[in-house]
Parts: sequence; structure tokens; C-alpha cells
Amino acid sequence: MPRAAIIQPEQSYIFADYFKLNFAPQDILAYFGASLQRQALHLPLYPGPLNRLNDLKTRIEESLPRLGLTSEMARREFLIAPVLTDVLHYTQATLNVEYPVAVSNQLKGSLDYLL
Repeated sequence: MPRAAIIQPEQSYIFADYFKLNFAPQDILAYFGASLQRQALHLPLYPGPLNRLNDLKTRIEESLPRLGLTSEMARREFLIAPVLTDVLHYTQATLNVEYPVAVSNQLKGSLDYLL
């Protein structure tokens, strides 16, 4: 039996659409000529003092028992945003909360939290 096509060339896709497909990630990536490699990621450590870390941890631990984090918006506002504002403080980076990307009609959408 012939296998179903992973990507319909006449259809437009955004990044979120790929999570709805019933195909293995490596098969979807192979369609685009890419491969999947799973390995540990070793990022550089911040060399300076993390003087805001204890305050951030306290605020999150104190509020978590009383927060209903049933939506992505709630998680963004109460968990992710405080962490990212501290990352900005330490790194002096610029943050794009949403960053549009369009590679092709089958590969487009927006990235969340591009530093």
C-alpha cells in the first residue's frame, strides 16, 4: 500500500500544523532535507552573580499554589515572563516575544521568545 504524503504541496502550513500531523518528526524533517539528532545540549554558563535568582524562585514558589495555569497565556504571563525579564537583565539581550518567519508556503509561522 502506498504511504500517504507527509506534506501536501498545494497546502499552506504554519509551524503549529506540524504538531497535528500523524508522522514521526524525522519523517517530516526528511521532507525538508533535514535530519533529527537528539543529544545533550551544553550551553555556556553565565559567569556573573545571579543576584535575582532567589527572589524569582521565591515569587514563583509563593504564587504557584494559587495560580490556575490552564492556558498558554496564563503560563506566559505568570511563569515565562518573569524568567525572561531576568534573562534580559543578565544578558542585556533584546527579546522579540513573537518573531515572524517565512521560509516557504509549507514552512512559516512565528517564533516565541527570540533573544
